[in-house]
Amino acid sequence: MPQLDHTRLANELHDGVIQEISAILLHIETYQRRLEMNGDVQAALADLEKIKAQSRETLRQLRELVARLRQA
Repeated sequence: MPQLDHTRLANELHDGVIQEISAILLHIETYQRRLEMNGDVQAALADLEKIKAQSRETLRQLRELVARLRQA
């Protein structure tokens, strides 16, 4: 794959997928704060914690991929 294709792919991932996952994480955190203020919903909060952790890991992996593609 030529350098230009790697760079374009890295930019598309950064501007698309990474931004989307960041937005999802923000929405999840907002939802969690609402649950905490409005009642004791421990099972939902536990599920949200798992989703946040998974989202953060996915974001980390995508950032790593983008960095590698930019170096290639």
